[in-house]
Order: sequence, then structure tokens, then C-alpha cells
Amino acid sequence: MKTKSTFKSLLSLLLILLMVFSLAGCKTNASAKEEGYEKFSKLEIGMTEEEVNAILGEPARVDKAYYYYNIKVNGNDMELTVWIDQTTGEVSNMYGDFMSADYRDAFIDKKTDLSEVKGLDSGDIDTYDACKETFKTPGYLVGIDEDGREKYLWVNSKGGYLTVSFDSDGNVRTYNGYC
Repeated sequence: MKTKSTFKSLLSLLLILLMVFSLAGCKTNASAKEEGYEKFSKLEIGMTEEEVNAILGEPARVDKAYYYYNIKVNGNDMELTVWIDQTTGEVSNMYGDFMSADYRDAFIDKKTDLSEVKGLDSGDIDTYDACKETFKTPGYLVGIDEDGREKYLWVNSKGGYLTVSFDSDGNVRTYNGYC
């Protein structure tokens, strides 16, 4: 009788431990994105190489002014490109290919509405503020350069995605995606 009770207790404990460890390995879109995007979003134009390395670690490789850093997004390895001006020693451009199919699922936002994307073609949507209002979310910054140009990514829950580049005055420069 005592052996049967001990066996049930051990089995129950084992099942509880298995559930705890299996849940600990689960990731939400937010945590998958946080692995790399949160680090990327801390970068700023004008930072030094040392400041960038403090956030991203040492670069995987360097080619003249281009510094390539490896991060994880949505459980996949991704290479960030950071351009550090050789004259000033400061960041003047940074970019990540977050819209690639391997990474963009981490940026799905159920609130994002891309149904009015044709407004970009007609010119009705011509600024970042108009994009935020029309698409119902602020998007994710995925690229910036020293001239003030910025690139944002929007991803909806229906498989649609859109990147829009803006000039320093906030006006739409280019856009592409699948809606």
C-alpha cells in the first residue's frame, strides 16, 4: 500500500516538473522579438563603436565601415548592419532585414490594419503620422540613417506586411510589401 502511494506521489511530481519545464520553453511573439529587436531599438545615430558593442556584443565581421552583428529574431539568426563613419567614429546608418519571412512573424500586431494601403498609391497617405492613423499602429522602426530617413515595418495577423521609408520631414519616400 505504501509503495503504491509513493509511486503515485513520484509520478505526480514528475508530471508537474515536466509541465513546468515545457512551459518555460514556450515563447510568445513578444519574447521572440525581444531577443534581437529590443537590442536594435536601443541603437542611435551618433553612437560610438564601443556603445554599439556594449548593446550588441562584438561584431561578427567588419568590412571597412560596415559592422555586422548577429542577433536572434523569432528564433532565427539575423545579421544587423551598422555603418560607422570612419572619420567621426559614430554610427550613421543601421538596418535589419526584419521584413524577411524568417523574422516578420515576431512583429504581427492584431491591431494593424493594412486594408487601406492603396492610399499610399493615391497619395492620400503621405506621412508617417498618416500611416500610423490609417494602419492603426505605429509600426516598428527597422532602419535609420544620419539624414533622418527612417524605415518602418507593419505586419498584420492576416499574413500582410508593409515597409515604408520616410524622409527626414516624415513624408513617404518608398514602400513595398504584400497586403
